Amino acid sequence: MANVLSEPFLENVASMSSQVHVERTGQPVSQLALDAKAAAEANPYDPELWIKYGRALRRQSMHREAIDAYAMGISYTPFYPLLYRHKAHAYINTGRYAEAAADFEFALRLDPTNVDCWYHLALSYFLLEDYQRAEATYKKCYTMSDEDLDVISCTDWLWMTLRRLGKKEEAEKLLERITLNMEPGMVVSYHRRLLMYKGLIKPEELMTDAPNDLEVVTMGFGLANYYYELGQEEKGNAMILRVLEAGKEDAWSAFGYQAALVEKKRRNL
Repeated sequence: MANVLSEPFLENVASMSSQVHVERTGQPVSQLALDAKAAAEANPYDPELWIKYGRALRRQSMHREAIDAYAMGISYTPFYPLLYRHKAHAYINTGRYAEAAADFEFALRLDPTNVDCWYHLALSYFLLEDYQRAEATYKKCYTMSDEDLDVISCTDWLWMTLRRLGKKEEAEKLLERITLNMEPGMVVSYHRRLLMYKGLIKPEELMTDAPNDLEVVTMGFGLANYYYELGQEEKGNAMILRVLEAGKEDAWSAFGYQAALVEKKRRNL
């Protein structure tokens, strides 16, 4: 098959600036990341070293550079599922949801028991506004979830997905599993969102204890979505804008921020 570039160009050719990532961060790479890179390059067939390198980059919000690190690891060990899992996560962080879904799908072909991959694959579909596939995938994740942390995370996004599909009774039934004495670990914000859906926290009380911009973004998107479900679109729209303002400096890669970007476009705010 001939290379497409050997064929005549059509009209309205895209510019290089729109197609090629010409800008990279000017921030210096941390010593932690440099050490991890050296270790990975010294033993390139160890996929965990490339993952460690990528994770160090992501701690500086260098998600595109992390994608490159994971891709390099894949070139050495192409059937190691966690390399695809971490690369896909970085794709979500940078707003590339279709690429994320593709990598999560491949990771699950290699290891279908990975609950984390099912959860994030469903999120990718949610962000792509493919709610039917998001529903099916979240339900797969839900049936595999035993730990409180996994149950809470999956239930929150599945609740929102079901509500968007008009399955309100099914969504409310999910909340029966959610209790005050659960151990949410690092997903306290999702737990508080669920308690709000359940009526145990008032909407105006949800964000009173938000300690930083990340928590404002995470709880704020859930609150915005909840206002929509109550028919209070004006409050929901205002909260979306608040989330985008709060997260634009340090929390722009968070799931709540990415979801708020999608929602802003969907609602023409």
